Amino acid sequence: MYGVSHLDVSESVALVTFRKIPCQLPLISDIFSRFSKNNILIDMISQTAPAGEFVSISFTCMEDDLVKVLEISNELNHKYPQIKPMVSSGNCKIQLFGEEMRAASGVFARALAALTSIPMELQQVTTSEVDISLLVTAPHKEAAVKALKASFNL
Repeated sequence: MYGVSHLDVSESVALVTFRKIPCQLPLISDIFSRFSKNNILIDMISQTAPAGEFVSISFTCMEDDLVKVLEISNELNHKYPQIKPMVSSGNCKIQLFGEEMRAASGVFARALAALTSIPMELQQVTTSEVDISLLVTAPHKEAAVKALKASFNL
């Protein structure tokens, strides 16, 4: 178990990244407000540390919402010409859960070690006190799930 009590998988997940956008809170708020107004569920949000005046923001959404995301991105591009999405579809989100993660060290390290035998790259990672979300390409899902289940005795 090692802090993880449950593993869940979501399929048909898209990764959207906006690179080198101005690090301005009103702009970033506008981006996510537009997705919210269109009832698009956004997950696995991550922002890089500012590099000068710019940040990159990545998030996931369900592939069913990708057309809406691209339409909104096009609208954003008219207002903010530097905003151009990079999109990766055909991904799966693997979530590791466990209340015991709060007090367990090395859970993420154990997850990474479990995946090292698979020739793959992680597309995105987000964590919280009780959750680790790993985005992998669909062809690697089965091997990744098998390795993680074995590593955490699930």
